[in-house]
Amino acid sequence: MQPAYLLTGTALLVLAVACNGETENGATVGGGTTGNGGSSSGASGGASGGSGPIHSGGSGGFIDLGDAGCPRTTCAELGWACGYTVDVCGNVVDCEEEGLTCGPNQVCVGGIDGPTVCAAGADPNCQLCTAVPDCGSGAQLTRLTGRVITPGRDDANVANQVRVPNALVYIMKTDQLADLPPIPTGIPADGQSCDRCEDQDLGPFLAGAVTDAEGNFVIEGNVPVGVEFLLVVKAGKFRRVVRHTLPESAACQTTALPTELPGNPTRLPRSISDGDAVNIPKIAISTGRIDAMECMFAKMGLASSGAASEFTRPQLGGRIHLYRADGAWPDAAAFACNACGTSTSQTDQDCRTDNCGGPDNSARTSFLDAISDASIYGSVDAMNAYDMVVFDCEGQGWDQSGTQRGTGADGTPGGNVRQYANRGGRMFLSHLSFSWLYQNGTTAYDAAAPIATGLGQVERGWDTAYTADGNLDDTGTGVVSLVPPAPPAPPRQTSPRIQTFADWMVSESVTSAPGYTFTITDPRSLNTSLAPLDEEFVYRSGGNNRTQQFSFNTPYGAPDEAACGRVAYSGFHVAATGDSTNPFQNATFPAHCTGDLTPQEKVLLYMLFDLGACVGDEPVPPPCVPITCDGVSGRRCGFTPDGCGEVLDCGPCRPPA
Repeated sequence: MQPAYLLTGTALLVLAVACNGETENGATVGGGTTGNGGSSSGASGGASGGSGPIHSGGSGGFIDLGDAGCPRTTCAELGWACGYTVDVCGNVVDCEEEGLTCGPNQVCVGGIDGPTVCAAGADPNCQLCTAVPDCGSGAQLTRLTGRVITPGRDDANVANQVRVPNALVYIMKTDQLADLPPIPTGIPADGQSCDRCEDQDLGPFLAGAVTDAEGNFVIEGNVPVGVEFLLVVKAGKFRRVVRHTLPESAACQTTALPTELPGNPTRLPRSISDGDAVNIPKIAISTGRIDAMECMFAKMGLASSGAASEFTRPQLGGRIHLYRADGAWPDAAAFACNACGTSTSQTDQDCRTDNCGGPDNSARTSFLDAISDASIYGSVDAMNAYDMVVFDCEGQGWDQSGTQRGTGADGTPGGNVRQYANRGGRMFLSHLSFSWLYQNGTTAYDAAAPIATGLGQVERGWDTAYTADGNLDDTGTGVVSLVPPAPPAPPRQTSPRIQTFADWMVSESVTSAPGYTFTITDPRSLNTSLAPLDEEFVYRSGGNNRTQQFSFNTPYGAPDEAACGRVAYSGFHVAATGDSTNPFQNATFPAHCTGDLTPQEKVLLYMLFDLGACVGDEPVPPPCVPITCDGVSGRRCGFTPDGCGEVLDCGPCRPPA
């Protein structure tokens, strides 16, 4: 048996109309239904019924009875294939009672210029609405459950398939990829790109859900069956689409999608060609000698080798551009070019030709300048090309004197970083990269000049003696800021998303309730106090109890509705290096990215997903916006799919004058 669909022919609208034979008082309603299995084709004309002729009007035939009273007629006599009408005396003529209904995935239309007919397909505003089951009399609605995960290096790499919280999973109203809006990259020149949760353009949305702290989702209600639909996964600016079909037997049942690979269809992409309508945020990473954020992206599953690699030098086409501060080289070619000598000897010229693009020293200089991290922060336009910029810790090469940052005025590197963050950029800072915040402007937020807002709030304290006791330890205990320290220490200044973070940490076996502690290798404790709007995620228990991780929205101090970008800081390194001095100074990507994500790296992975998420309240699936009677392909009356799986009632239709 075919499932019953939302647009049923049993819904009846009874009009109380005086039986006075006045045609202008009569009204008819019909069309806009789908059947329960049977179907027939409508005739092409009207038949006479009763003692008067039949006129086409509104959504169905109108019976001009004259003085003959109110005899009953039938849909067969009217030439109708589906739907219903009401005569001037209030008699309902229901085609379903005569066995005239539309088949699955058909819509009852017509009755305006002729009889009703069963039309193949759906309303162009919602191609899939007619495939949404009517579960009104059932025990439950149609449900689709699953889990969003990172892909890992391959399907068997379970250790790196991490649950993704706060991801949107949704079904499109249409099956056309062209209906998905493009996801913009970077920041427009002289503008902002805020990516606020309430302003996201997801395309024509039928039904969806947001993943919980464990990456799980439940889509309920407007879930089509028996037809192919587009299933979209979006986490920040990561997006991947798959085509999926639920059997008709799934109507009014719960279907659990596989949560593990290779069967899980709701994983994030590995590369820009890994699925339909894929997007990967464009990210710049400045590699440092004692940190390796780039490895975390590789371990989570972004392709890091071969033709599909998304990690490239900025001169090439990947979505993750590797620049070098004093850490890993982006690839073997960059390492080899740097190793070439600068003399005029034939050996050095040949080396430069083979690895730098030309025999002259200028070729070597141009090649190395292009991958220098100065190429990022040296220009606002260069930074604006990216959705996110990540600064690894540079160790002893850090900007201790502030000369790299400069005064923070417009045109200086510090000013470029400030402008990027305030225009909507996302920036991650590891340990000694706090220098991009320290003393980088104290200008308070002004709605008339939000880009001028400083990043160096005076209330946020830093201990610049980075080698002092307690600031440079080999190991320590981190505490999720959900748990306050023992009195008399004051309560922590926690993120409003702290419970989700804590639950996610438990689901990934990084910590456990009620203490929510975990071991930190190389804790770095330079932050001495937070500014009032900073949001703490992790602090250190014991030692000096200082903040290890926090974030804040930018421009700092802007009202919630004007927040645009975000900055995240971590005191401890993503790569647990055991206090090695310069472990990555001459590494070549991706050779130094070995093993699976450590618990410490998983913590930072969450921070990066939080950093890249939309700004504002945690994302919620937007409501399906129904079409209106004034915009339904010219139809102004009767029933029609509303684009959200329900029936749009545009009221009774009148016969033409």
